[in-house]
Amino acid sequence: MRMDVEKWADGERGEKLVSKETLNHRGLMELVSGMDVYEQTPEAYRRTYEALGIDIINRVPLCNAPEPTPTGDSRTVPGRPYRRGSLGVYDTVMRHTYLCGTPEDVWSLSMSDLSYEDLLVPVPHPCTAKDICEREAALGDVGLYYPMLYTTLFMWPVEFLGWEVFMVAAGMEPDRFHEHVLLPCATKSRAIVTAIAEASDTPFVFVHDDLASANGPMFSPQWYDDYIFPHYPEIWGRAKELGKKIIFVADGNMEAFLPKLIDAGVDGLMFENPATSVNAVIEHFGQRGRFMIGGMDTAELTTGTPETIRAMVLALYEKTRDCPGFAIASCGGLHENIPLPNLEAYFDARAQIGATPADWRERGKA
Repeated sequence: MRMDVEKWADGERGEKLVSKETLNHRGLMELVSGMDVYEQTPEAYRRTYEALGIDIINRVPLCNAPEPTPTGDSRTVPGRPYRRGSLGVYDTVMRHTYLCGTPEDVWSLSMSDLSYEDLLVPVPHPCTAKDICEREAALGDVGLYYPMLYTTLFMWPVEFLGWEVFMVAAGMEPDRFHEHVLLPCATKSRAIVTAIAEASDTPFVFVHDDLASANGPMFSPQWYDDYIFPHYPEIWGRAKELGKKIIFVADGNMEAFLPKLIDAGVDGLMFENPATSVNAVIEHFGQRGRFMIGGMDTAELTTGTPETIRAMVLALYEKTRDCPGFAIASCGGLHENIPLPNLEAYFDARAQIGATPADWRERGKA
């Protein structure tokens, strides 16, 4: 399957439709692999990825998953400003304490003390060269492993300051915020992206920044033009020199930003649908040489019926069949809150469009 995605990266669309999924659903994985996912986590994941035809992969466990938080409960992460809550095989994490209590505190914050490794962001592992190499080796030819920088620029203050302090400080004194916070963060991110590009065997570098809410941009368009977009080419400059393709990952309604991302050197978009419409993504990223990863409405997967889910998959396939860089994905991840019959319907429909082997239920147990 790695060969399929490498051909796809070169602009070829074969019989196998490339796909990406983040697996976190115990019932699905045990159905497919025939294993207890907590007793044999790495092998259960490998078998499930292979059986389901998942090509683009971020979660590659190297050891068994810890015991999850019971459903409905939360627990503190010792020594860290986070709490854990139940989500599936792996917990979700929620930050409860930020570095600054007021916007005025931002100006005394030492930016040199901020470290990406201090964040328990919604990715399961760090972006170090050693970690990347270990996970690529563990996955082997099952698929193409990708690390992802979660805090490309906009998300640094979100994760360390929280939304309220960030937006007030950046809105009241934007030039000062740019100099004091965003410029140092851009330097940090450039170093991380460079390390990923130099260590990773993948043709892509994935970078994440939630620039918008479900309703659109959080600041004025001029604010982004002045303080965000000029720094993106700097952040992935070395990666581009190495021939890497930049995949931008974002939730929220990104439609206003799509042309600007292309101007900044973005090659592909991993998007959350329906916040960003499939039609808008096709318009900007549907042609040869660009990539679009997503298209599945995770809310429909969760609350729909097997019939509506099948119809959604088939309709998406028809809409994107002339887009050589399309890869089907449920970008929010497949977590324990999705009913198992709905996931079975989803992968049966994926089998119809050539994204999943028809014998996926038996394949992982062989």
